[in-house]
Amino acid sequence: MEPTWRRGGSHIVHLAGLQLPLCAADPSRGALVNVVGTVNVFEAVRAAGGRIGLAYASSAAVYGTGAGSSGSLVGDASPLHPDSHYGVYKAANEGTARIYSISDGIGSVGLRPFIVYGPGRDQGLTSDPTAAMLAAAVSVPFKIKFGGSLLLTYAADCALAFIAAASGSGDAICLNVPGQRVGIAALVQMVEAAVPDSRGLISFETTPLGLPSLVTGPALEAVTGALPCTSLREGIRTTIDTFQRALASGMLSPPAPAPGNA
Repeated sequence: MEPTWRRGGSHIVHLAGLQLPLCAADPSRGALVNVVGTVNVFEAVRAAGGRIGLAYASSAAVYGTGAGSSGSLVGDASPLHPDSHYGVYKAANEGTARIYSISDGIGSVGLRPFIVYGPGRDQGLTSDPTAAMLAAAVSVPFKIKFGGSLLLTYAADCALAFIAAASGSGDAICLNVPGQRVGIAALVQMVEAAVPDSRGLISFETTPLGLPSLVTGPALEAVTGALPCTSLREGIRTTIDTFQRALASGMLSPPAPAPGNA
């Protein structure tokens, strides 16, 4: 296939990568996909003369599981202390972006989502809130494998943030993606309110996930302009409605209770 930049492409949104569990299971493959793959994207931009607007996915995993655990705020410029292969790879990508900016003048915007939820979010540890919504849609038990406080961003809002960020920056910048903070128990109550038949079916572990949830106001909108911010109640309701329509049409199969969720 002819490369995008030779067909008049002007922007890249780079989301390709392996999630945390797959990186932990096979670190070499995780590094090849997540780190070398990102270098290849920057090489493609350089081959195009640096004229491509570029947004790429970093992650809140760059902060490490201890970030914000004492109630302190995490901001765009907070120190990076990744404590997983996945987080290290994402921090490496941020470093890669900085070097390409210095050496080749390639601007980029790296976005750090925290927990993205909504239709299509079906992989990785932080997909559990979405999996719980799918379980609620068909009234089967599901146990979220963590507790604590979460920072959630609706998938459609996150997608628009990446699209807007791809308009580019003259430098290499890395910014947090805005979200809404909620305790896990309150999240389950919202899911139950959307599907009353699911009451008592969605449970959760008490051990906190470890990702920070106390975040200073991101500077993202200074780069992208105003972005949508779907309320949790609306996002949950829309997600479940989408699942129910997909189930009814046969586009989606009902989930079987996972081990430990029966």
